[in-house]
Amino acid sequence: MLNMLVWGINMPVVKWLTGHFDSLLLAGLRMLAAMLMMTLLLRGRTVSLNLRREQWVQLLLCALCLIYLNQWLFAEGLRRSTATNGALIAALQPLVAALVAMVLLRERLGMRRLLGALLGLGGAALAILHRPVAQLVEAGVGDALVMLAVLVFCLGAVLTQRLVREMDAVVLTILVHAIGAAALLGHAGLAWVWSGEPPRAPPAGWLWAGLLLSGVLSAGIGNLLWTRSISLIGMARASQWLHWVPIFGIATAAVFLGEPITRWHVFGLVLVLAGTRLGLERS
Repeated sequence: MLNMLVWGINMPVVKWLTGHFDSLLLAGLRMLAAMLMMTLLLRGRTVSLNLRREQWVQLLLCALCLIYLNQWLFAEGLRRSTATNGALIAALQPLVAALVAMVLLRERLGMRRLLGALLGLGGAALAILHRPVAQLVEAGVGDALVMLAVLVFCLGAVLTQRLVREMDAVVLTILVHAIGAAALLGHAGLAWVWSGEPPRAPPAGWLWAGLLLSGVLSAGIGNLLWTRSISLIGMARASQWLHWVPIFGIATAAVFLGEPITRWHVFGLVLVLAGTRLGLERS
């Protein structure tokens, strides 16, 4: 529950930070902070990186999906949309992960999971399409980017499942964050050189502190708590707690960002949670 609270609150925090930081710079610094925090776990440990060429290729693909593309699309999507919609769309992640695994790993797609997918996508569509036409184009692009961020994360998770069987989980997580952070910050630097303008960033130190705290708590400690939870209660049981993330996220966005919660958000959230729960059950 503590982990879900951290992840839920992080949604409006990132939305707030996108108003002050360039999306690439924001994502890169958050992942760098998370990576540095996680390296503390390796103190006093001997780490071997005798990886085969194909393992390095898989590691690079994992980093590009899980960190680089996911965090860039996520930050840019929240900048254009709302934390409320972002939290609701992100709630589809367990269901999308199950569907991606079915496609890539050739698992059977039963009617119950198909119905769950339709319910979940329908709920997200309600939240996206309830806006006035004047707001739909810009915010709709943001929602689409968040949905794409969820998809690439799930693709990366499938690759990670294969790689983690051959590597230490902590070492793998740190390397993925390091490569992803380097790609994000490198992209931000190239954009600076290309445009001639530095990435947007505030002078206020407390905003920088908020960025670093978001990376350390959500991506760093949050991932460690998630790993520990899985080891204690198992993946199936731990996944059921993910339903709390959009609830905490939407509530925090309403209280601290003043984002309105309409009946369409409530109805859409019910459909997303029902579809996710149904889609995760065995057929």
